[in-house]
Amino acid sequence: MTEAGVRRYRALVGIRGVRAPLVLSTLGSIPIGMYGLAILLLVRDMDRSFGEAGLLVGAFSLANAFGAVAQGRFMDRFGQTGVLRAAACAHLPALIGLVVAARGDAPTWVLALFALCGGGSLPQLPAAMRSLWNMLVDDPELRATAYALVAVVFEVAVVTAPALAAGIASLWSPTVAVVIAGGLAVGSALAFTVTGPSRAWRGAPHDVGWLGPLGAPGMRTVFGALVAFGTAVGVVQVAVPAFADARGSAATGGVLLAALSAGSLAGGLIYGGRTWPGSLPVRLPVLLVGLGGAYALLALADSYVTLAALLVLCGLLLAPSTVVGSTLLDTVAPTGTVTEAFAAMVMGIVAGTAIGNALGGSLVESASFEVAVLAAGGIAVAGAAFALLRRRTLA
Repeated sequence: MTEAGVRRYRALVGIRGVRAPLVLSTLGSIPIGMYGLAILLLVRDMDRSFGEAGLLVGAFSLANAFGAVAQGRFMDRFGQTGVLRAAACAHLPALIGLVVAARGDAPTWVLALFALCGGGSLPQLPAAMRSLWNMLVDDPELRATAYALVAVVFEVAVVTAPALAAGIASLWSPTVAVVIAGGLAVGSALAFTVTGPSRAWRGAPHDVGWLGPLGAPGMRTVFGALVAFGTAVGVVQVAVPAFADARGSAATGGVLLAALSAGSLAGGLIYGGRTWPGSLPVRLPVLLVGLGGAYALLALADSYVTLAALLVLCGLLLAPSTVVGSTLLDTVAPTGTVTEAFAAMVMGIVAGTAIGNALGGSLVESASFEVAVLAAGGIAVAGAAFALLRRRTLA
């Protein structure tokens, strides 16, 4: 990163009152990455099937996506303090109920109910922090750096949290891992609500109907493009472990996907550290076309080393794509819906990833790794075409 880039990040953390919410939002992001593996290990520790474990993890993740949008809508209307505190008060009991039900050999539907409640009530600190940056930073270029920092923090959490969950489960038990994740999420959220910027933040009055920010044409363009983005990512997430499995070591797929995350982390830091040419409505399709081309290059990989290097290249374009999408929300989302709009954007990526996981599995089974990654590239390019055709809605 250049010296100018370092100065940008220093300027952000030097803003009065920002360090406490920044640290707490970082801590509050870690449980998001812990829960998937922790809940899976908890269910398996009770001698239940992988199918049941996957169902419960999926229920938790799906509820988290919809819960993020609901919390975002309430925060935009009523402020952050009451919403985050209410979510925190509901979250930990739901997780404790999940643990007790799992250890008590309760029926699957009971576990699923607790998983849904736990996922829906997970306090949405990344969305809250993104809204604070919108309030604290006036300069558009420095604000883009702030949004890049949100993406980087989330990426670090996603990369490191599963290892933390695995370590806690190995040292103590999956039960402890789930409870610690819950305690971290709740404690961070409650502490976040007493910081000055969070207490001062207020959404603008608005009335956008039941669709919320998705009622705006530009918001639908960003949402649709990032659904395609997430779908392409989901295909690759399945194709890469299949590549490793075909060579005798499925576990190596996790290491290879870490290369993708490392590239995304580097890409986010680099993107946020400088000013880039071109308008945002043009930059989004350009990034998606580049990502599509990078995914297509994965078909040329003939070894772990080559694939890892190509995955780092792909990763360099991941965070910048989401940062551009997040920055566009400042202009395309209706006034007063910034938190809900960010949550809706994330939900689009999550939904797309789920679709991509299913599609990737089907393509790997019926065709090959090469076909799957070429399809991922095509999907990313389709997202670029969608954004380009609707670029006037992003102005």
